Amino acid sequence: MNYPVFIFHELVLRCSYINRQVGRYISSTIEDGRCLIQTTSGKIAIEPEMLEKQYRNPNEISAEQLKELATAFQVG
Repeated sequence: MNYPVFIFHELVLRCSYINRQVGRYISSTIEDGRCLIQTTSGKIAIEPEMLEKQYRNPNEISAEQLKELATAFQVG
């Protein structure tokens, strides 16, 4: 599914509240069935189900899931 770009911005913003290193959204691509979001300081790999939750109802993403995303952030 093609998601509006604001979905990626919002998800990156939510992760950056937990991990300041995340930075700001630059772009996204699909690789190996996952979405790779490039930020100003690295990248985050996100499963399609997580994007769907962010799109339909961001409240479906638990604080624990956000923490996992933010801590899995790859610098560089």
